[in-house]
Amino acid sequence: ELILNMQKNKKERTALKETMHQSYYRFALLERTLEKAFTLPFPASIEEVIDDDTLLLSANMTEAAHVLYEGTKQAREDYLKEQKKAKAFETIDELPYYFNGRGFKTNEASQRFIYKIESGSVTPLFTKNFSVGTTTLSKDKKTLFYTGKPREEVMTFTSRIFKVDLESLEHTVLYDKLDYSISKIIEFNHSLVVAAKDMQKYGLNENPDFYTLENTNLSLLVKHGQSMGNTVGTDARFLPSPSSFVKDNVFYFTTTIDDHNEIHALHETGTLTSAYEMNGAIDGIMDMKEEVVMIGMDAQNLQEVYSLNLDTSQKLRKSAFNIDRFKDTPVSEPEELTIEKDGEEIKGFVLLPKAYNPGAKIPAILDIHGGPKTVYGQIYYHEMQYWVSEGYAVFFANPRGSDGKGDAFADIRGKYGTIDYEDLMDFTDEVLDKYSGIDSDRLFVTGGSYGGFMTNWIVGHTDRFKAAVTQRSISNWMSFYGTSDIGYYFASDQTDGHPVDDMEKLYEQSPIKYARHIKTPLLFIHSDKDYRCPIEQAQQLYAVVKTQGVPSRLVWIKDETHELSRGGKPQARVKRLKEMTEWFKQYT
Repeated sequence: ELILNMQKNKKERTALKETMHQSYYRFALLERTLEKAFTLPFPASIEEVIDDDTLLLSANMTEAAHVLYEGTKQAREDYLKEQKKAKAFETIDELPYYFNGRGFKTNEASQRFIYKIESGSVTPLFTKNFSVGTTTLSKDKKTLFYTGKPREEVMTFTSRIFKVDLESLEHTVLYDKLDYSISKIIEFNHSLVVAAKDMQKYGLNENPDFYTLENTNLSLLVKHGQSMGNTVGTDARFLPSPSSFVKDNVFYFTTTIDDHNEIHALHETGTLTSAYEMNGAIDGIMDMKEEVVMIGMDAQNLQEVYSLNLDTSQKLRKSAFNIDRFKDTPVSEPEELTIEKDGEEIKGFVLLPKAYNPGAKIPAILDIHGGPKTVYGQIYYHEMQYWVSEGYAVFFANPRGSDGKGDAFADIRGKYGTIDYEDLMDFTDEVLDKYSGIDSDRLFVTGGSYGGFMTNWIVGHTDRFKAAVTQRSISNWMSFYGTSDIGYYFASDQTDGHPVDDMEKLYEQSPIKYARHIKTPLLFIHSDKDYRCPIEQAQQLYAVVKTQGVPSRLVWIKDETHELSRGGKPQARVKRLKEMTEWFKQYT
């Protein structure tokens, strides 16, 4: 049985939105029946099921919003009226004040509640100005371990560690210093271990290591040196899922190694091993007691559910949601290609159309991933396969700055547009050298986010590409600093400078500095509710190239976010891909 946050129709959705309630339904998998389970008095997510009648809820709320569950009916109505009036403006006294995909979230704190389904009672676990970070429910479901601190006017990244008894609501401080960023609290049989980083050597993108928490101190248990979670990119992924669990006193978690995902196993003693290596991406793992269940993208297959035997590394497909999706559709298999730069292996891939032969010259597209701390893998990517079906070769690589090879490889702070640019250009040279059927006079380039930054950078430094498409890009680190939801910390961290104190350093790493050199026809695609890379980043560069006579066009996508290519509305995603493809064809 599943408990789903959903509404049966538009009428119910509209009514709940107006009154700020949230409905949940029970869906019986075998019977395929749906019935109303309960309605919450405020918008919230279910974080944990404690028992049949008790849920742990999470919600982002202002102090005033608590009236939704604790106030009288009249007080609630008065609050809703005030909220309706307040839609016309925002009063801001904090950073960040909006988030990509969530909109304006001023004066909110991340809160947790105990909800009793039968009685409908709501019990807050924290004071109204306290904001919770990561949480872990104990195995006996009587204690909640958590990180957090009072809501800040300028968000920082280190946190204290606490626990709260869910019966007495008594809170205890477990770690009282603000010197680590804590990403996970793990409960073993005899100890607490946390995944943490101090960000001293590699900045905000530093990978966490594992520390034992004992007697209010953290001591290193074992270094990991790799990321936690899945950073293998695709535009064909559906919804986030859990990425770790504890089973038989072993902590299993997903990580990105090279160009794929693995499940690593951390033992209480500090032994750290690889428990399973996926030929692709692991999008979710869960311990179902009788078996481990995994959501995965295996090679060029779309997501399916698998059972996984961690002792034998055997997986068994349990679903057939997409197994016949490409039965009548050719799918190009990626061919691996590597180069060596400064002692580092730069791995990439080439997709070739079915009709490719070395004697016939075909056009090709260099596609650049975002992040930059993500990776391309050997999994299905819809936009690339579409271009292959249109007769293009597509090539893509993981230059320095990418994930999967440790902190030092990923660290390009203060080096944007230098070693990463060299890696991509040298990889392009290698592709042309190995694949004689690719026409060097009909090369194209595109990318989104960091890939958009790099597209902007490339066309400002070389004319080797016939045309380019820059998506949700960065063009000016100085204005990015104050307009992006992550700008005030990410811009300084990644450029190793401040827009006031180190203006020249940020300007040197900004593609707009080199805009006068751009001669390549350039298409801009940007969403106006992209708060990660705000649309003004596209507007600035578009204005410069347009006024100097470069063929250029700006496709302004309304009411979409930074996630357009991965999670946008179908009509917007179709518009994006159509515009890009027609731009390439115009210059092919």
